[in-house]
Amino acid sequence: MSGGGVQIDWSAGSTASVVAAARHSLSANNRTVRLAAVPSVAALRPSLSPVRPIKLKKLKALGGAAGLPSLYAASLMMFIAAGVAGVWKTNVGFAPEMYDNSGMAPAAAAFSEGKNYAVFDLNINIRRLRDEQVARFTETPDVVLLGASHWQEAHAGLVRSERMFNGHVHRDYWEDLLANVEVYVRNKRLPKRMIIAVRDNQFTPVSLRKDFLWEPGIPNYEKMSAKLGLATQSAWLTYPWQRMKERLSLSMLYTNVTRWYNAAQQPHASAERHFKSLDTLLPDGSILWSADHMAVFTAERTAAETKAFVARRRNEPPKVDPNGVAAFDALLTFLKSKGVQVVLVHPPFNPLFYDAVQDGTYPAGLDKIRGITRDLAAKHGLKIIGDFNPHAVGCTADMYIDAEHGNPACLQKIFDQYEAILPELRRTEMKVQN
Repeated sequence: MSGGGVQIDWSAGSTASVVAAARHSLSANNRTVRLAAVPSVAALRPSLSPVRPIKLKKLKALGGAAGLPSLYAASLMMFIAAGVAGVWKTNVGFAPEMYDNSGMAPAAAAFSEGKNYAVFDLNINIRRLRDEQVARFTETPDVVLLGASHWQEAHAGLVRSERMFNGHVHRDYWEDLLANVEVYVRNKRLPKRMIIAVRDNQFTPVSLRKDFLWEPGIPNYEKMSAKLGLATQSAWLTYPWQRMKERLSLSMLYTNVTRWYNAAQQPHASAERHFKSLDTLLPDGSILWSADHMAVFTAERTAAETKAFVARRRNEPPKVDPNGVAAFDALLTFLKSKGVQVVLVHPPFNPLFYDAVQDGTYPAGLDKIRGITRDLAAKHGLKIIGDFNPHAVGCTADMYIDAEHGNPACLQKIFDQYEAILPELRRTEMKVQN
């Protein structure tokens, strides 16, 4: 998820800083990368049993006596490699929805049968899920929504006049704009219309990002870039280093294993929609929170989360990578050539957040994103709905679980705007066809 509140963040602090520092350093053509301190084994959770040291003196002596001093080193390396492979395999095995390339296939298969899929939480490889899901479509939706987790609760019923699919992914960046469209192009499922969200941090340069959920989407981004004739970003900057580190993490191993064995239920397909401790992925691309999550989303918690988010963002305006804007421009040209009508949308913030940051530099950054969106809309003849300003949309603080994520009551107001312009979009569509 983007922003504060119930966030999806699989990176440990030290790991994230390592990757972010490396990318920032290399993007500035500075070859010296200072890595953050890596916690020692002793710093891991105390509940883990200490590992008994293995004595290899006899093996070392044997190697020396035989005139093979490298035998000891080779054996040690083999032992370490086996341990690393074991950690990797176990992390993948106990969190397949996040790390196994085929881990979301059961969910996509359930959707194709009209069933739902229950998961521990939303820490899933949702980009892979969209790959699997769209490939199984038996018909093309009328309209597809593309955006970040601001839209995760936007169920298909919010659009009454068309069949909508919610194709959101968590914490999308500009590469995801290309990557997400590639999924529909490859599977020949481009819809009549796409509602494409532009969030505050949509065009953040790679070197300044502090989250890494976008990494699995890079292969699709590269394929669409090739279709558009665009040069792709450095492989070093976009390689999924963070996901590799997470699979090798001992603390992640502990979390994944204990979660699995302590859970009353494991992820599974079901005709049921509501669960006590499991969140639900729905066939229309939206989600439903577990009862446990809903109990946590109190007004007091939302206020506290929003206050903390204000402190982080008030004087941290969004940054813009011009290459990202140019790539989105090229993508809009491509979609128009394919006969897809695009509507652009800004997701509204919680008014508690939006009002509190007005005395900082953040609003100027939002205005810059608004300006980019207006320019692209004017160039391509597109409509814009929604707004970062919740007061302009009609969303109130009680409609949010944190600073950014609105519930269906808030999102309905935005889709009502879409319904209002739909007759005009259809008339334009008919003119083009004739």
